[in-house]
Amino acid sequence: MKRNAKKVVRYTNSFKNFIVHAVVRDGQSIASVCAHHGIDEMYKVREWVREFMKKRGLTRIPRSIVNRGKAPKVFISEPVNRQLRIYEEMIEYQEFVIETLFEVADEDTKKKLLDWLSPKRRANLRKKEKLST
Repeated sequence: MKRNAKKVVRYTNSFKNFIVHAVVRDGQSIASVCAHHGIDEMYKVREWVREFMKKRGLTRIPRSIVNRGKAPKVFISEPVNRQLRIYEEMIEYQEFVIETLFEVADEDTKKKLLDWLSPKRRANLRKKEKLST
């Protein structure tokens, strides 16, 4: 009695990376990538994608923009989101310091400080009537 043994297929690392990038970065489905490149086992591609994401600390496939109806939705990974929040807090603090310095500065210094402020902060100073220019 003969056994129906499957042919063993081994993939190179460069091919694996190519497939993973097609799924993760280009947003193609795993099924379509497997069909296009002749990969019989979809579970292998899923493993490659999981391994790729685990190395980078990602929980889902990062798509920069995913359309939901007509409104695009942006997915940002947690480490990137945390870093963005830190930068936003730093900018808020720096603008607050500039506003505080603005109150005690002379005219030449005030003009230089205005260049550092965002338009929103400038409007805020005008509203508080601390800005005459």
